[in-house]
Amino acid sequence: MPNIASSACAKLILLGEHAVVYGQPALAIPFSSQRIKATVEPLIGSPSGLIRIIAPQLGLDTPLEELSEDNLIAQALTLSLEALELTQRPTCVLRIHSSFPFASGLGSSAAITIAIARAISSFVGHPLPVEEVNAIAFKTEQLMHGNPSGIDNTVIAYERPLVFTKGFPVEFVTPGDTFHFIVADTGVKKSTALTVAQLAQHRLEHPQRVDSVILKIGNLVGVGSRALLSGDNVALGLAMTDNQGYLHELGLSSPELDTLINKALEAGSLGAKLTGGGQGGHMIALVNEADISTIQQALLDAGAKTIYTTRLEKA
Repeated sequence: MPNIASSACAKLILLGEHAVVYGQPALAIPFSSQRIKATVEPLIGSPSGLIRIIAPQLGLDTPLEELSEDNLIAQALTLSLEALELTQRPTCVLRIHSSFPFASGLGSSAAITIAIARAISSFVGHPLPVEEVNAIAFKTEQLMHGNPSGIDNTVIAYERPLVFTKGFPVEFVTPGDTFHFIVADTGVKKSTALTVAQLAQHRLEHPQRVDSVILKIGNLVGVGSRALLSGDNVALGLAMTDNQGYLHELGLSSPELDTLINKALEAGSLGAKLTGGGQGGHMIALVNEADISTIQQALLDAGAKTIYTTRLEKA
């Protein structure tokens, strides 16, 4: 069997994270320039069915059997192999490499699963359809995050801008203009499962207050998706900044995020907010192309650990 390489992109939530867990819509886009790559190679001369995992960024160089059952990679491989209904497991090496950090709100757990499912199924000559890959990734998201909405795995699997509402068909969005974004890493790692659980507890204690904010976030998604469709950068930016205010109210921001978001706005960003689980991780700013260098420098001066730029092309 030849070596097979597959990849999956990161994701960016423009509007609606956390509220999407409670039935509100969310607007997400693929972060296509940042990817997790999975490579599968034949393992010649090894016992039949041995799968060796090599993932230096995760500190792994081990056979599959030595991973715990609740390990993300073990789950991704097990679910993929079950979907393939193989009579015998392949003998191979699985290598994993990421161009973006883990546990930072960019969808790394879903991207790992999707890259693995694509690579291992192609390696055995039976590439899984996108719907099945997406379903496998959602199952691993449940393992990692407890009560995921399904938005991360869906936007990564299809790699298209979309509005996602739990339990409803996905609505793909075609941008009416080119949108430019800067993404900055606070350097603070935070578990999405933890922030989801904290908000759930906060909602139990203050249901009316939290549900009111969640509904306001959901309403912004309609505004933002129409802005994306019509090419209205200004309206999308305002919706993003308003969304950040509500996320801050829910306790999902952090001093590091607040600093970077405020600096981006002061430097001319059209809108800025956290993206992902919050309390750390990354922030995202919508910017005019001419202002990219100025805002990048402002974010670096304010303590951003890594800066990325990306754009969403007009269809």
